[in-house]
Amino acid sequence: MHIRISAHQMELTEELQERIDLIKHKLKFIEQKPTVACIEGLDPLMFWQDDELLNIAGGAAVPMLSPADWNTITQNDPDIMIVMLRGYTIEQSMKHIDHLLQLPGFVNLKAVKNNRLYIANGSKYFFDNPSENKVNSIELLAEIINPKQFIFGYEDEGWIKFSI
Repeated sequence: MHIRISAHQMELTEELQERIDLIKHKLKFIEQKPTVACIEGLDPLMFWQDDELLNIAGGAAVPMLSPADWNTITQNDPDIMIVMLRGYTIEQSMKHIDHLLQLPGFVNLKAVKNNRLYIANGSKYFFDNPSENKVNSIELLAEIINPKQFIFGYEDEGWIKFSI
């Protein structure tokens, strides 16, 4: 079987790879990656685990056991926490944030104390597999995790900082 790739698909693939390479190049000398916990569901509590995407974006995933639970988060005390509820916009996620705020020890987490709590658009990013969306998700994560190195323009539409 022979697969034909159009010139447009080749350009798209090259452009996407260039976008990823730019991120990797800017971050190649960062030795200490911040730990990141990503929440994709609140009831029941579910964690998004894509170590590869987080690693490319400059973060280290909080190690999760199966089944993951809230104690895993409090024990690992992540540097950054991102709420990216599957299928929810930022505005929809905000309506459910109280569930998270009431969890034991939430306000004592390093991410919360250091104002590194974010809400991301889970209806547009992270959960679809097309290549372009994956690269957009990596850029969005890089912008959150390494704000001094990256400004891709996802803030407000793709993510917001949430302060308590």
